[in-house]
Amino acid sequence: MHSPVANDVSQKSVRIMVVEDVAFNMDILTDILAERGYQTVPATSGEAALEILALDTDFQIILMDIGLPGIDGVEAARRIKENPEWRAIPVIALTAETASERARFLAAGLDGYTEKNFDPDQLFTVIDRHLSAACPTRQEVRPALANSAEPSDLDFEALFATYADEETLCRMAKAFFADTDKQIILLGEAMATGNQAGILACCHSIVGASAIFTAKKLGATAKALEICLRNGKIEEATSAWHRVLAAHESLHTSVTSRLSSC
Repeated sequence: MHSPVANDVSQKSVRIMVVEDVAFNMDILTDILAERGYQTVPATSGEAALEILALDTDFQIILMDIGLPGIDGVEAARRIKENPEWRAIPVIALTAETASERARFLAAGLDGYTEKNFDPDQLFTVIDRHLSAACPTRQEVRPALANSAEPSDLDFEALFATYADEETLCRMAKAFFADTDKQIILLGEAMATGNQAGILACCHSIVGASAIFTAKKLGATAKALEICLRNGKIEEATSAWHRVLAAHESLHTSVTSRLSSC
């Protein structure tokens, strides 16, 4: 994607802090930003982001996941904007939330948001907007594709439209399953011991990774399990867990049958 703004800033180093606790998401974001030549500094929590800023303020953008453990993205952004040394750094929310929730993020002091499907064109549009002094006003990015009534294993059409070639998708798929296979094992252990905090943490990770990989069915089942626990419906959690396992297995089958080189 050609970008006049990218050319304007090419003579200086652009450093972007990425605040994201899901390893797969962090890997994808880092790869996308590296394609533009941007330097990234990772932070896996709101607390870590604040600790980094206390030592180093040379960032042109902060990409902030909202659903972080501990200090969430909204609270981390609020603390950043309260500090005179940090408040000028644009903080962009990484989100898959509804329009009303996004409005809340802007009201809380975040400078903008981008969809958590990590379409490179969309992501760079938002970044360019905040790197350009000629365009200081907040603007919204284009809306995400509408969700279908029935969640699919994977939106291959959207992935191919964004990433273009099978080799890239296979690399994404391997990174995705390296992360979610581990989370499925941890989820099973947490279910066996009744560790609700562990279950919620695994669900959060699976939902976050699924949003980027367009694994709608897996993300929906993990979210349903999370809702069961948060609403105190413990007796329904076991069947919800089995739906997560079935969706994950179905996703494996879909990917290997469609992407022959994976």
